[in-house]
Amino acid sequence: MRDAEMAARRYLTLALFLIITAACQVCLAAQAPKLVSKDGRWALLVDGQPYLMLGGQIHNSSAWPSELPAVWKSLAELHANTVEAPVYWEQIEPQREKFNWGNVDAVVNGAREHNLHVVLLWFGTWKNGNMHYAPQWAKTDPKRFARVIRADGEPIDVLSANSRANLDADKAAFVALMRHLKSLDAAEHTILLVQVENESGIIGSPRDFSPESNKEFAGPVPADMLAAAKQKPGTWSEVFRGDADELFQLYYQARYLNEIAAAGKAEFDIPVYMNVWLSYAPAELPERRVRIPGVQYPSGGAVQPWVGLWRALAPSIDAIAPDIYGMTPALSGMSWPLTTAPTTRSWYLKSRSLIRSRSMTSWR
Repeated sequence: MRDAEMAARRYLTLALFLIITAACQVCLAAQAPKLVSKDGRWALLVDGQPYLMLGGQIHNSSAWPSELPAVWKSLAELHANTVEAPVYWEQIEPQREKFNWGNVDAVVNGAREHNLHVVLLWFGTWKNGNMHYAPQWAKTDPKRFARVIRADGEPIDVLSANSRANLDADKAAFVALMRHLKSLDAAEHTILLVQVENESGIIGSPRDFSPESNKEFAGPVPADMLAAAKQKPGTWSEVFRGDADELFQLYYQARYLNEIAAAGKAEFDIPVYMNVWLSYAPAELPERRVRIPGVQYPSGGAVQPWVGLWRALAPSIDAIAPDIYGMTPALSGMSWPLTTAPTTRSWYLKSRSLIRSRSMTSWR
C-alpha cells in the first residue's frame, strides 16, 4: 500500500511539473517582442527567447504585392529569417482618414507563409531628409502642411518639424497603422520592430527659416533642451553659437518623432527605433566632404555628436540605428558618444546594408 502511495505521488509530481513547464512555455510564447538589458548588454527577445536577426530589406519602392514573389525567393537564397519592408504613408492613406492596408497585409501574411519575421519601416514625414512618400493631399496643401523655408525664403521638398498640422497628420496615420498591426499580429508576433520615419531631417537647409520658426529661434532655449545639453539659459544663438541652427532643428525633430513613437506604442507596444544618415564624407561625393548639416547629412538627425541629445529628448524611441553602407576609413575610425546622456531605454544598433541583405546586432 505504501509503495502504491509513493508511486502515485511520483506520478502526481511529474504531472504537475509537466503542467507547469507547459504553462511557462505558453507564457513565454505570449510575450510580445521586446528589448531587454542585462549586465550592460542588450538583446531582442522574441517569444521570450533571444533572437538573432538575419535580415533582408526590400528596396525602397518595391514593397508591393507584385514584387513580393521575387522578394521571397531572394530572402530564401540569403537564408534570412527576417524581412524589412517599407510602409508608405501615401499608399496607406491616399485620402485623408481613409486607409488601405493591402500592401501591409501582403507583406505580413507572405512573411508568415515563408517562415519569416518582419520589421516595418514607416516612410512618413521623412524619407532620406525629404517628403517623397507623404500623401499628395499633404504635398499639395503647403498652407496647411507647412514646408521648410530656406534662409533665402524659398520652400523646399521637406515638411517642417515646427508644424503642428504636419505632426498631427503623421501621428494619426502612424497610430492607425499600429492599431491595424495589433489586430493583425498581437498573438502571432510576426512583426518584431517598427522604424519611425526614415533618415529624418532636412536636406537643403540647416533648419526651417519660416517667420514662425524664426520667432521661436530668437526666443529662449526650452528648459528640456537646456537640461539635455547641460547648458545655461539664453537664446539659441547665445547658447549653441555655430551649432544653433542644427540643434534647433534637432530639438523639434526629436520631439516630433518621440510623440509619434509614444502614440504608436500606446496602440501596439512593440519596440520602435529610428535610423540615421551618418555624418561622414564618401570619397565619390566631393560636396559631402565638409561637415555641413543639410548637405553632408540631413540636419537634425542623431548623427555622432548628437546621439546623447536624442536619447534624452526622445525616450520613446527604443533604439537608434546608424545606416552604414560601406566601411570607409571615416567610419572605421569613429568613436560613438554613447555615454553623453542618460541611458534609460536607449540602445544602439549596428546596421550594415549589403545589396539586399541587412544584419542588425548590438553596437557596444
